[in-house]
Amino acid sequence: MIPLRPLGLGDVLGGAFTVFRRNARVLLLWSVLLSGVLGLLSTLVSTFGQQALQSRMFSALDGGSGTDTILAGSVTLWVLLSVGLPFLAYLGRGFLVAPVAADTGQRVLGRRATFRGLWALLAGRRWPVVAWMLVQIGAGIVVGVVLVLVFVGLFAALGAGDSGVGWFVLVVFVVMLGFGVLLAWLSTRFVFTVPTIALEGRSVFSAAAQSWRLTRGAFWRTFGILLLVRVVFGFAVSIASAPLTIGAVLVGGVLDPLGQTDASSGIGTGALVAIVVGSLLAIAVQCITDVLGASVTTFLAIDRRIRTEALDQRIAAHLDTGQPADPFAPSAPVSRPPWPPQQQWGQQQWQPPQQQWPTQQPPQWPAQPPQQQPGRFPPDGA
Repeated sequence: MIPLRPLGLGDVLGGAFTVFRRNARVLLLWSVLLSGVLGLLSTLVSTFGQQALQSRMFSALDGGSGTDTILAGSVTLWVLLSVGLPFLAYLGRGFLVAPVAADTGQRVLGRRATFRGLWALLAGRRWPVVAWMLVQIGAGIVVGVVLVLVFVGLFAALGAGDSGVGWFVLVVFVVMLGFGVLLAWLSTRFVFTVPTIALEGRSVFSAAAQSWRLTRGAFWRTFGILLLVRVVFGFAVSIASAPLTIGAVLVGGVLDPLGQTDASSGIGTGALVAIVVGSLLAIAVQCITDVLGASVTTFLAIDRRIRTEALDQRIAAHLDTGQPADPFAPSAPVSRPPWPPQQQWGQQQWQPPQQQWPTQQPPQWPAQPPQQQPGRFPPDGA
């Protein structure tokens, strides 16, 4: 599956596609159940729910009876559409990393896991994965509250000083940039938490500490590879979801937000078809990219363990002798010499060995052999 040495970018990407190709049916089944179904429901309910929310808001603005009830229901619907559905979709996509990591580990050991086999491998490790996602959500809520307090304080200070609009824009840009950098840094340092739980069976905080240690000294490499993968996969999903975007625009009433014309009545069928087709395409591509992204993250974690814990030696010993029984079990860091630079085929040139002459002078032979006298035999040894 992968060479037993530190992995390069080509090894990581090639290994991820190989894992998906050799066990596509099982991995896609996991992805459809955890990411596809929840994503499809979230997309459809959000698209049509936005239209219902828009209609309810127009009814409340008309000043009819039950305005307070309509506004309360609209706020509740907005919370469900903006928070509840993305929360469920996030849980599904976050949990998907665990079975993909377990299957990737089995593939590295030369085994093929089934759907039930992956579920059995995750025994005792499912709830730690869910707990870690809840910890992330709690941390996100705390960061959001801090962000709001920072904005309120800064805006109050700028308002008291009669600052111009430019200062407000600058403050918003700097604060959002700072929080974006903080979130990117934290997400990269803890990106190996779920693969660590799935492969090593650690607890939540032990896996988080392991991820922090594995990314020490390799932050920029990990961040760059993950950013490249997410940009490429996100571009593929955005292309596949183009019909969904068009259908959502038509259904949402963007072309006729006040309902002053009857244009929306003639495009209902086309918009519905666009939404269904676009949702299926987007979800199909999203399922594939979710599996590939989780496998890439797992291979990066394996690479870091090869570099810091000599995981390659334990895998080789397991393949040869069967010991240790679980090479991915937690192991202490080891000090090992740095790996030599890898030589590519075609760059290695053969050089003949240089002959070393002895230090002593070679024997000096006479320029001409001695002349023999006729009729006499040469002496012994001549």
